[in-house]
Amino acid sequence: MRVCVDTTILIDILKDEFPVFQEKLYEAIREKHRLVSPALVYGELMPQFGGDGKQVSAFLTDHKIIIEPLDIAAVEAASKSWLKYLQRKEKQTCPHCSRILTQRAHFLADFLVGGFAMAKCDAILTRDRGIYNKYFPGLTGYADCLKSKI
Repeated sequence: MRVCVDTTILIDILKDEFPVFQEKLYEAIREKHRLVSPALVYGELMPQFGGDGKQVSAFLTDHKIIIEPLDIAAVEAASKSWLKYLQRKEKQTCPHCSRILTQRAHFLADFLVGGFAMAKCDAILTRDRGIYNKYFPGLTGYADCLKSKI
């Protein structure tokens, strides 16, 4: 099984938080699933290692995670969901000038991970259930992670 590992799980390991979700990754390793992440996850991890790419690579290797590029199919799946998100967002106006303000609770990177998981994987391992349940309804959560309560 190909499992997309989201950045949240890797940061949980680094910070030793949310052990239930950490254990799901270790279960996937024990089960010898193919663990993959899109290249942007590598970028999101860089600040945790002070920008040291060798340390990021070593951490990913230690956790059996392979970094793969985003392809057009993944970006297209992400963009469709990103557009739905942008259309659903509540519009707010500036109280001083009445201009419409853009407010983002989620970033495009979240959608790119979801698009990657939809296009290239059998499941996703994440702690961010809301975005994936709402904007990627066909996505399967590894070890029921999309249904778990923290």
